[in-house]
Amino acid sequence: MLVSLLLLSACHQEESLYKREFTNKDSKIYARQFINGLNTHYYQGSPEEHFQILEAKKLDSTFADIYREMGASRVKRGLITQFYETYGKAVAYDAESWQGYRGYLYLYFYRDYDRAIQDYNTLDALTPDFVDYPQSENIDFSRAVCYLMKKEYDKALSYFEKFFEHEIEADNLDYVQSRAFLFHGITYYNMGNIERALEKIDLGIQHNKNADLLYWKAKIWKESGGKTSEIFQLLKESKKLMKQGSNNRRPYVEEFYQTYIEDIEEMIQSIS
Repeated sequence: MLVSLLLLSACHQEESLYKREFTNKDSKIYARQFINGLNTHYYQGSPEEHFQILEAKKLDSTFADIYREMGASRVKRGLITQFYETYGKAVAYDAESWQGYRGYLYLYFYRDYDRAIQDYNTLDALTPDFVDYPQSENIDFSRAVCYLMKKEYDKALSYFEKFFEHEIEADNLDYVQSRAFLFHGITYYNMGNIERALEKIDLGIQHNKNADLLYWKAKIWKESGGKTSEIFQLLKESKKLMKQGSNNRRPYVEEFYQTYIEDIEEMIQSIS
């Protein structure tokens, strides 16, 4: 018994001897250095990265980026319960940085449109003087997609209009992604307004043509009794662009209304 106590005491003394104490300021600096160096040196989700994250957490457990980094690899692996926990803490410690990003994940990874809208609205209230771009995506466009998928088309249109107004003021429509024109057109299509749907899709073809826009124009023309030869030409060009990689797609998850080459080939067969 005495030997055990002596060994325990010795171990404790050795640990205390080598443990470095940092000031609160230094701890925050070193925690950020741990996190900032992760992507340069370690694969996301690797044991080495996880060790670095835990060390950063020991130094400053209130640093929001720690929990965001914890959550990133878990999101990609489909660990939804851990996503809620880690991103919840990231938002709690730094809402301006991570509220919109969590909304982006709710929207694209989990198709939880109500929670996504709630996060986007909260972020918008926190930053009332400018348009936010969580994960480099205009917040009004993100909300428009949410309402499109909720089939609340009037609300979707109102946010699409805000989005396009801002993009025109900021620069010009040549820099707007093809999917924005497509989703705007699909909103009208789902409302039964074929004329406006084609107008938005044609606008996309004019500024940023891709396989999806041409496929959807062909689809609408086919349903509207358009000329077979013209539909075929659209599908032929759509298939060419698809093979070149000019189509809407997203890493890790399927894009909304994603077009596949099988869709194009099936329509070609149907009109042949």
